[in-house]
Amino acid sequence: MLNRYSRAARLGLAAALTVLPASMGAQQPRNAAMVPASGSDPQFKVRLDFNRWHDVAELKSDFEKLAKAFPKLLKLSSLGKSHGGRDIILMTINNPDTGTEMGKPAMYIEANVHGNEIQGSEVSLYTIWYLMENYGRIDQITRLVNERVFYVVPTVNPDGRDHFLKGTGSGSRTGHVPVDDDNDGAADEDGDDDLNGNGVIEQIRKYVPGQGTLRRNAQDPRILEPVPAGQTGDYVILGSEGTTTTATAA
Repeated sequence: MLNRYSRAARLGLAAALTVLPASMGAQQPRNAAMVPASGSDPQFKVRLDFNRWHDVAELKSDFEKLAKAFPKLLKLSSLGKSHGGRDIILMTINNPDTGTEMGKPAMYIEANVHGNEIQGSEVSLYTIWYLMENYGRIDQITRLVNERVFYVVPTVNPDGRDHFLKGTGSGSRTGHVPVDDDNDGAADEDGDDDLNGNGVIEQIRKYVPGQGTLRRNAQDPRILEPVPAGQTGDYVILGSEGTTTTATAA
């Protein structure tokens, strides 16, 4: 199955790349075979907004609108539920009049594996909308949809997406399944070390006595600052999420 997807992805992507630039080039004159890259033109069957980020419920609603508007070519299903109870939705694009799904090359598109990397979901939504609205209008698009199958999963991590969009904006890349961090048989019982009390872990520091490049600030030990030249500190930063501030040593 993976080989099928890999081969199909190359074929589908190559075909798509030969189509989209010709129909979306900003410097080319508009003609009857070209359409604007907008979701609000009254000539289109489904009116969608592409001027903002969509949360999980809004994405699902837009996918349902598309599936209802193009029932012959689109099939909306759920791969399962996330830990938070959200559907992991899958849209299948196939024209049954030209063959079954398993009889055609396929292109698999997934996005939003990391909860705070949300752009791919919008691209997934636009891809489906663009293909459907231009099916029967642009010859290359029509042929692409007739000859291939597309499997689109707009958000692999719906819990992380909603956490990012509706939270502070400084997380979260991963999912939200409880984890037994210290191997004591209980999950998430210890809680986080929220040093600045804002409810979000924004920085991961590691204690490495005498081997680091940072030290605790004397006035506020929650802050790490670089050590002066020629000295060693007790901490290093493993990673940061969002915006963090580091003091400068005198």
